[in-house]
Amino acid sequence: MEGFADDLRITFVVAKNEMRKHLRGRRIIIFGALLAVIFVAITAAFVLLGDGLGNDPEALAGIYLAIISLMIIIGATLFAASSLVSEFTERTALILFTRPVRRWSIFMGKMLSSVVLLIAFAAVYYALVGALCIAGPGSLPSGFGASLGYTACYCFATVGIAMLVSSLMKTTASASILTFFLLALLLDMVMTIIAIAAGLDDTWYMLNTAASAIVDCLGTDITGEEVSVDGFKAVGTMLAWGIVPAALGLFRFSKRDF
Repeated sequence: MEGFADDLRITFVVAKNEMRKHLRGRRIIIFGALLAVIFVAITAAFVLLGDGLGNDPEALAGIYLAIISLMIIIGATLFAASSLVSEFTERTALILFTRPVRRWSIFMGKMLSSVVLLIAFAAVYYALVGALCIAGPGSLPSGFGASLGYTACYCFATVGIAMLVSSLMKTTASASILTFFLLALLLDMVMTIIAIAAGLDDTWYMLNTAASAIVDCLGTDITGEEVSVDGFKAVGTMLAWGIVPAALGLFRFSKRDF
C-alpha cells in the first residue's frame, strides 16, 4: 500500500511538471488564441451583422457550443498526442526510465495534465458564453451546467484516444496528424460504415453521437428543434471511449523500448 501511495504521488508530480511544460510552451498560447478568435468572431457576427444576442439563451449558447467538440479535438492533438512519443524522439526517456518511476505513473501523470488543461480551457470558454447569455437574454440555459459536464467527459475521451496514438507512433508529427484525423473524421466514418453494414439505426455507441449531448442537453439542437438526451448513456459511452484506449495505450507504453 505504501508503494502504491508513492507511485500515486509521483503521478501527480509528473502531472504538475507536464502542466508546467505546457504553460511555458507555445501550444497553449496558440490554442488560447484560437479559442479567443473564434469567440470574438461569433460575438462580432451577432452584434455587428445580426440582431444582437437575442432573447433565447438556449439558442445563443447552442451556437457557441456547437464548435466546442472540434476545439477539444484540437486541444487533445496539441497537448496529449505528443506527450508519450516525445519522450522517445527527444531521448528524455533514456533518463526517465533509468529512475525508479513506474511507467503507469508517467502515463497517468501525462494524461491527467492534458485532461485538466482541456477542462480548464473549456470552463473559461463556458464562463464567457454564460456571461453573454446573462448580458443578452438575461439568464443561463437550463442545461448549461450539464453541458459543461458532458464536455469534461469528452475531454477525457479524446485524451484517452490521443494517448493510445501517442504510445504507438514513432514521431510527434505522425502522432498529432493521426490523432486529429482519427478524432475529427476517420473514427466517425469507420463506425458509420460498420453501423450501415450491420443494419444498425441507433449509433449511440459512437463517440461523436455521445458528444452531441453537449449541445442537445440545452433542449434544442443548432437547428432549433427540440431534442432529449440520455445522460447516463452519453456519459458512459464517452467514459468508455476514454478508458479503453487509455488502457491499451498504457499497456503499449509499458512494453515499449527504443
